[in-house]
Amino acid sequence: MSGMSAVDAALRCYPTWWQDRYGTEVRSLTADLAAEGRSPRRLAVDLVRGAIRVRAQAEGMPKRFGLWATRTRLSIALATLPWMVAVPLVLIAMGSQRLHATGGMVVHSGITPAGSHLYLLPTGGAFIPAHGTFPPSAPPLTMAGSMAAYAAFAMIPLLIITLVVLATGWGRLIGAIRTSCSPQRAKVTVLAWTPGFALLADIGLIAAQIAVRPSRFGGGMNGRPIIPLNGDPAAAHALGILLAVVAIAGWLVSVACIAAVAAHADVAAADLRFGRTVAVIVTALFTMLAGAYATWGIGLILQARQAARGRFTVITYSNHALWLPTIVVVVALVALSVAGTRAATKSWKVIALELI
Repeated sequence: MSGMSAVDAALRCYPTWWQDRYGTEVRSLTADLAAEGRSPRRLAVDLVRGAIRVRAQAEGMPKRFGLWATRTRLSIALATLPWMVAVPLVLIAMGSQRLHATGGMVVHSGITPAGSHLYLLPTGGAFIPAHGTFPPSAPPLTMAGSMAAYAAFAMIPLLIITLVVLATGWGRLIGAIRTSCSPQRAKVTVLAWTPGFALLADIGLIAAQIAVRPSRFGGGMNGRPIIPLNGDPAAAHALGILLAVVAIAGWLVSVACIAAVAAHADVAAADLRFGRTVAVIVTALFTMLAGAYATWGIGLILQARQAARGRFTVITYSNHALWLPTIVVVVALVALSVAGTRAATKSWKVIALELI
């Protein structure tokens, strides 16, 4: 009995159109096979494999616009959502950057960590040069350290460009929902605006934190501690913690809302084509981001060997130890994004050639 329940659960993994067309026949066939001695649990495993294949390849799906439009929307979501999951992981796994020279001296960069303007600062203090004076030069970065620094800088424009592309696509989707005739339009519209509400909350907390953060400091010379001369450090710290909590929670809620909108939004063919284009661009940018992140981690690993051969400045990140498990997850997410883009492209071709 429990085995047949597993078969029923496996059949529910298939799309609704498949269950309507083949469900009764397959359920009868599996019951006959179980009566002949076949293991119901083995049958259930085979059915789950078949369900994955049907959902991935849309085998036998009727040529109806509604079905293929839904598949296209879900494929676009599969192409874009992995990027939203990966970005917080990458930022957390990198942590804060520090530069250290031989002897444990802290290094300050006048232009970029990978450039030639590297200066030494007293450990634990702040260098305040007098008029016309400059701090002493620091040793150069290793070749691998420069590679890691440039890779880290490359991630910044990739993140910004991807956000702009996603915001453009999201704005197009909101406009398409507003003009649709779906009975769930009001509900879907609220879900669609949720990422915007989360972003406004983050911006408000950032503005509040900037308002109370100290901007002028005293001390720092002759071993004296650095003292804030204005602002409220305690409030700034509390707002920083609140900002982190709200940003993470808002990000996760936004991912869930985007998935829900993709499943229920009713949009026109032209909007699906635009979404397909967004998916292609996001996947390409995501792949480049993963490459930059992989280069960053490898550069930091190779840096240690090169730094042991002479006097160099070493670039470190507080959470670099998380790089290996994170890159495995990121590569898996890139594979999902690529699969989503391929499915969205194939689905759109069916719509363009046969259904409109």
